[in-house]
Amino acid sequence: MERDGVEPDLVTYNTLVYALSRAGMVAKARAFLDTMAAQGHFPDVITYTSLMNGMCVQGDALGALRLLEEMEAKGCEPNERTYNTLLMGLCKNKKLDMAVEVYKSMVGAGMKMEAPAYATFVRALCRSGSVADAYEVFDYAIETKSFSEVTAYSELENSLLLVLASPFI
Repeated sequence: MERDGVEPDLVTYNTLVYALSRAGMVAKARAFLDTMAAQGHFPDVITYTSLMNGMCVQGDALGALRLLEEMEAKGCEPNERTYNTLLMGLCKNKKLDMAVEVYKSMVGAGMKMEAPAYATFVRALCRSGSVADAYEVFDYAIETKSFSEVTAYSELENSLLLVLASPFI
């Protein structure tokens, strides 16, 4: 692009960060944050969330939380997608205590949950023996109309059945 005299814009950089993060090339994606700034295009919530997702997939959920702090320090506000991404990533990386804190931030901001994040979080809570907390998350999902009641009921029921069927709680 640059050879042809076309300057990359924020959408171009976000696309690169997203694609590199999805491909497992998080270090290369992260390097684009500096390149963007040097070109006068500052990372936005899409840039940061894409990178956080890649970090979580690679098992660096704590790094994703540090990136959240960096994002906020630079004046970029996280959105529902950011929090849902972190919630899922922390649960999948077995950082349930930190996932609970992210969830509390979501509740405090009145944010909706996405069905995959809800399912992952409720399952993690049930597996850890925090069934009462799973019911509270269920209530919040229903209250905020995050998705259909049928989806919420089904995921909670499936999570509880997994716990009951497992000999190792």
